[in-house]
Amino acid sequence: MSLRVDFIEGLFDRLTLRYGSAFMDRWAGLPLAAVKEDWARELASYAQRPEVIEHALSLLDPAGVPTAAAFRELCASAPSPAFRAQPEVKQPQRAAEIRRKYLRPVAPRVGRERAWAAEMVQRARAGERVPGYSLRLALDALNRPGASS
Repeated sequence: MSLRVDFIEGLFDRLTLRYGSAFMDRWAGLPLAAVKEDWARELASYAQRPEVIEHALSLLDPAGVPTAAAFRELCASAPSPAFRAQPEVKQPQRAAEIRRKYLRPVAPRVGRERAWAAEMVQRARAGERVPGYSLRLALDALNRPGASS
């Protein structure tokens, strides 16, 4: 079975347990495959987000059987996950090797218009974290023909 089919089957099982025959009776007279396909379309964006489905299940009204659209609205009310940046894993030796290889020493006398670039490169050579794009701009400014040194 596909993920989508497994997802809907599992959800129907949980809703049938919660509401009993009232859940399945709501769809009496309709082809069950068509009902499940409608639910699959409505909830497609939540198929791989179980925390959202759990949130929606926790908000269900015990007195009323939800439709696919109503359940989708409950899913949409789930709080967005907090941004979790993955910690940057760097090997100190590799970082030092990259700095040595690509950040050649900057001449101590650099024209005033390129002093910011020299400072940026020196900060990077010292191991300080500097924005990659800023470092690239600094290196381009120092390597440009006509750069005073």
